[in-house]
Amino acid sequence: MHFILRSIVHLLCVFSLIFALILSSSGLGFASPLESNVNDPLESPNRIIFEFNIRLDRYVMEPVAIAYRDFLPVELKIPMVNLINNLFMPLSFIHAMLQGDLNRAEEAAVRFIGSAPTLFLGNPFPDRAPIHEDAGQTLGVWGVQPGPYIMLPVLGPSNLRDAAGTIIDVFVDPFGVLASSGASTTRGIGSAVKSRANSLEQVRDLQKNSLDYYAAVRSLYGQYRENEIKNGGMKDIKAAPTIGLENESAPALMKIFDAATK
Repeated sequence: MHFILRSIVHLLCVFSLIFALILSSSGLGFASPLESNVNDPLESPNRIIFEFNIRLDRYVMEPVAIAYRDFLPVELKIPMVNLINNLFMPLSFIHAMLQGDLNRAEEAAVRFIGSAPTLFLGNPFPDRAPIHEDAGQTLGVWGVQPGPYIMLPVLGPSNLRDAAGTIIDVFVDPFGVLASSGASTTRGIGSAVKSRANSLEQVRDLQKNSLDYYAAVRSLYGQYRENEIKNGGMKDIKAAPTIGLENESAPALMKIFDAATK
């Protein structure tokens, strides 16, 4: 059963990529004339998937995130967040090196090694945000264009470049490759809950104030990813309130299904 679920997830990602390539190369699309400059040829199916993700978020992710925010003691939150961040450092180190950013690669390595004596529960740089690099950012630094906007089931907003990066990171992430299913599952779920808890109010405000919630998320996602590629060079950009697992959680998705079906 778990093999079937793994195959379905792979096929969903691959289908989205192939479908986007076909439509973008043929010039077909569903974007409205008012948004003709938006690269969203899959808008109609994207909106259907977006509605599914919203319901998944409403009945699963949001309640769990609220419980995490309101009931988990801060004494447990801090080491848990540190652990999740530290376990993503090897992947960030690899991508920082591939991007030629030696400073960020060094910081990721020092953060990971420096937290080892605390069983990765500590934070060697409490005054700095954790390094986060992924394959989508690396491709962006290399000059690969975002391509068509894609709304992936469960994973949420993406584009052709970042969706390809998500698949690449499934095989590149050292922790995801070497760790047991249980450890990788815990990291992935913890990261998704942490990220969702941090954006609870932002998502509510966006839902309440947006004339078109889908278009607002699409716009914010594009700006947020561009900001990540520039390593925070666009200071006024806030994190996109993605509906689904955060990008850093995606490599653990296959192992989450493994554990759930054993």
